[in-house]
Amino acid sequence: MNPPVSQTELTECDREPIHLLGGIQPHGALVAFSEPDLTLRVVSANIEAWLGRAPQALLGQPLAEFLHPTSLALLTRALSQHAPVGTLRIEAAGHAFVGLLHRSDGLAVLDLEPVTGDVGEEGALVMVDQILSPLTRAKGPRALLQEVAGAVRTLSGFDRVMVYLFDSDWHGEVVAESRDPAMDSFLGLHFPASDIPVQARALYVRNTLRLIADARARPVPLVPAVLPELGRPLDLSGAALRSVSPVHLEYLANMGVGASMSISLLREGALWGLIACHHRTPLKVPAAARRACDVLARLVSLQLASEERAATAAELARRAQFQTQLMERLSAGSSSLPVSLSREADSVLGLTGSTGAALLLGEAPILMGATPTLDEVKALGEWLARQSFEGTTFHTERLGQVYEPAQAYLDVASGLLAVRLDPSAPRFVIWFRPEVTRTVTWAGNPSKPVVQGPGTQRLHPRASFVAWQETVQGASLPWTSEDRTAAAGLRGALVGVLLRHAAALTRSNAELDAFGGTVAHDLKEPLRGIQQYVSFLLEDVGEAVGSEGRKQLEEVRWLAGRTQGQMEALFEYSRVGRVELSWGQADMQEILEDVLTIVSSRIHENQIEVRVPRRLPVLACDRVRIHQVWSNLLTNAAKYHQAGKPRWVEAGFITPEEPLSNPARRRADEYVFYVRDNGIGISERFHETIFEMFRRLHPAHAYGGGNGAGLAIARRLIQLHGGDLWVESAPGQGSTFYFTLGKGPG
Repeated sequence: MNPPVSQTELTECDREPIHLLGGIQPHGALVAFSEPDLTLRVVSANIEAWLGRAPQALLGQPLAEFLHPTSLALLTRALSQHAPVGTLRIEAAGHAFVGLLHRSDGLAVLDLEPVTGDVGEEGALVMVDQILSPLTRAKGPRALLQEVAGAVRTLSGFDRVMVYLFDSDWHGEVVAESRDPAMDSFLGLHFPASDIPVQARALYVRNTLRLIADARARPVPLVPAVLPELGRPLDLSGAALRSVSPVHLEYLANMGVGASMSISLLREGALWGLIACHHRTPLKVPAAARRACDVLARLVSLQLASEERAATAAELARRAQFQTQLMERLSAGSSSLPVSLSREADSVLGLTGSTGAALLLGEAPILMGATPTLDEVKALGEWLARQSFEGTTFHTERLGQVYEPAQAYLDVASGLLAVRLDPSAPRFVIWFRPEVTRTVTWAGNPSKPVVQGPGTQRLHPRASFVAWQETVQGASLPWTSEDRTAAAGLRGALVGVLLRHAAALTRSNAELDAFGGTVAHDLKEPLRGIQQYVSFLLEDVGEAVGSEGRKQLEEVRWLAGRTQGQMEALFEYSRVGRVELSWGQADMQEILEDVLTIVSSRIHENQIEVRVPRRLPVLACDRVRIHQVWSNLLTNAAKYHQAGKPRWVEAGFITPEEPLSNPARRRADEYVFYVRDNGIGISERFHETIFEMFRRLHPAHAYGGGNGAGLAIARRLIQLHGGDLWVESAPGQGSTFYFTLGKGPG
């Protein structure tokens, strides 16, 4: 939902080295020292105000000279930990500090902030009450966050406190606010992701509380400014006193803010929100109050995460029960899985809160509810087959942005959620959601002006935060984790059903093969006997029955042979649909040459010129099955020729880059092979009929006869490869049979 942001903006924001600014805020001091000798290597330029000695005089000196022995002992004990990060009470040169310890660039770094007073026992109890009260009073997440905003404002004294939650694309929305009436309200306003760039979000995870006590104060430089061994300033990513980015200071000034504080809201170690505090004038919040705010933020994060997990678990349980009931009804039905699912359209849609769905299970897509057209869904399935899935799921709320043809049907399918049922075939269940046009109110125009500077572009934050509305189009409601989990759950259940069906089909096919073999044997023997008996009759009594009798006997023998051929073809056709392909790299030129050798006698007998314009490529297929396809097509092409004209047959291919007369029949990056002839041609109304089993367009004896099974078997073999076989022809103009081979296994 972010507004358009230029690449310049993203690059400038994300690359600003906010951890290497080489300075700190002036309300404290910083020292960095080596270990184990605790020798000072870096100090802030204002250190003299606290320790009484100039920065250059302190460098190289042991820290023990300035620390109280008790503080030194605390520090030494903290350093003995593997990753020392924590708050210490430090006394040095007669001053009391709150110290924050961490390591960076091979040095131990200590922030020193003067203690401004002890809250005392009564004050501590008041803070505890202010921390716990919001957790017990609020009913619901939004009410809780509103209570938190009020509690943080009371604890810290800021004029305005906002709770700001991130969306999946890192834009933020103010969902709760407590403010002085004189301060502008930002409640309900949205802020673009570029307001808090990537590296800033990373620091919010590392340092959960960040105070800018005076947004107009000049930063205090470090001494030395550059670490000699690194050639850059000390990395202050872990420093609470780290100075502030000039871009952020300009941002605060544009908002009229003199001091700010931000507290991170983390969930399982990831940033999901911020408590943002603003004050019109500089404000130094005592360390105890800041710690109380930080503790409150941690407790709220834990409570909200716990409530969210409970709500998610309850919703997933509800959908799981819904799915179980659906699968029980599917299992109880006697229809095929696609038909059974289509009868459960309301349940399939309700499982993910969708308005439309499509089942792509190997046959024609089955559509439910509001969906794109059948052809659009087919094309969408081909596109999905080329996409990278997160495991077995794919989802988007902006289908039109990632798949341009979807711009034509955003009213039914702006959002798409799909599960892949088979990694080796384009089989999917797809859910759709329509475009939802909505108005987003931003805190000012989120497009930042880019100002040209010498040799670069300097990015400035927007100067106005007056509510600015934008109409967001082309997006559906987002798919929640519960939606995606429910889709994945249905996928698992469907795969289980498909596997059981496949196992049953395997057993059935084995039984069918055994039965078919028996039938073929039992029928072929009588047919063979009839042929032999007729042959004997023709030899023994052929002269006695006369020419008419011989003709009738020849017809009986021919019919018996034709019936036997049809039976064998039918048995082969039934087996083709169940054959398991043996994939491998095959030289199509070698296959073609082998087929031409086998059919050469027919070609020479009919005086047919064979043309192969160029060498055919090597690609993945089942060599034996494609050999059969070429054989069927070439044999077919050699039959149907017009008398009295030179005959020719051409075998070749068209590369993915070359044009095709019917480009819709080819997918991207797909070779198209063809067999072309100058024969009698085929009327367009028979272009599909010829692929039906035992369908001949001419009398049984015409053009060398045949049983009408060759083209049907060839198409079945091509479909097994994931490809297509079709014809382009017209009477008297020859025919061209085209075929593709899909994308291969997997």
